[in-house]
Amino acid sequence: MTTPPGLDDVLATTLPPHLGPARARPFVKWAGGKRALIPEIARRAPTGFKTYWEPFLGGGAVFFALEHRIGAARLADLNAELALAWQMVKKQPQQLVALLAEHARHHAERGYYNHMRGQHTLADPVQVAARFIYLNKTCFNGLYRVNKQGRFNVPKGSYRNPTICDGEGIVAASTVLEKAAIHIADFQEAAPETGDFVYCDPPYDGIGTRSMYGAEGFGEDQQRRLRDCARLWAGLGAAVMLSNADTPLIRRLYGEPPFVLHPVTAPRYINRDGNGRGPVGELIVTTYR
Repeated sequence: MTTPPGLDDVLATTLPPHLGPARARPFVKWAGGKRALIPEIARRAPTGFKTYWEPFLGGGAVFFALEHRIGAARLADLNAELALAWQMVKKQPQQLVALLAEHARHHAERGYYNHMRGQHTLADPVQVAARFIYLNKTCFNGLYRVNKQGRFNVPKGSYRNPTICDGEGIVAASTVLEKAAIHIADFQEAAPETGDFVYCDPPYDGIGTRSMYGAEGFGEDQQRRLRDCARLWAGLGAAVMLSNADTPLIRRLYGEPPFVLHPVTAPRYINRDGNGRGPVGELIVTTYR
C-alpha cells in the first residue's frame, strides 16, 4: 500500500493557488440545514454563555456561524456515521483529506459510486468518515436515507463537478473543533448547566425522518420528549433555543412559558421533490426574551 500524500501535497493539487485561509464551514450537506436561518438565529442567540450545546448536530451551520462566541462546545448526533465524520475532521484532517482526494480522482470511473456505497463493513474510522463525506457530496440531493438493514441507499446525483475534497475547509473546521467534544448520543444525554446555551435543530414535525434519526423516527412522542428536556434545561439555568416547523403540534407543545415563539420564513434547499423547495414557515423557540 502506498503512503497517502501529505496534506500540503493534497491541497496543492485540489485547490486554486490564490485562495487564502478558508473560513470554517459545514463540510457536509444536510437536510434541514440552517444556513438560511443563520441571521435570525444569530441575532436571537445569547451574546455571552459558558458552554455551547448542540445535540442535533447535522451539518453544524449554527455552530460554525456562532464559533466566534463559543469558548467550549459539546456537540452530538445520534447518526453514528455523521458524528464519526465530525470526530475525524477534528482528530485526523490530514488523513481524511488524502482519502477524499482519492475518492475525487476515482469518482468519474464507471461504477465507482455504487462500489463505495456498497462498502458497509469498513473498520478504519477515517475510511468510514471519508466514505460518508464522499457519498454525501455525490448522492442525489445530498439526502441521507437507509434501507431496513440500515444501509445507505441513495442513488448517485447528476452533479458535473462535485466538490468532494474541500481540503482547506476541512482544515479550518478541524482548527475550530479543537474547542469541541463530539459524541454519538441521544439529545436527552445533554446535561447543560447554569449559564450554558443549548441550540436544538431536531427533525421537523411532519417530515419523514426514520432514516435521519434512528429506526423509530422522530414523531410526536419524540417531539414531546424534546420539549420536556428543553423545559428541564431551562430550569437548570441554561438558555435554550430550538428550531422546528410552524405546525399546530409545535405551537401546542411550546405555547406556554417558559417558551417564546418567533415565527420566521426560510427557503428549503434539500427536498427529493423539486416542488417542495421554496419558502416555508418555521418557528424559532426560545426560553428567554
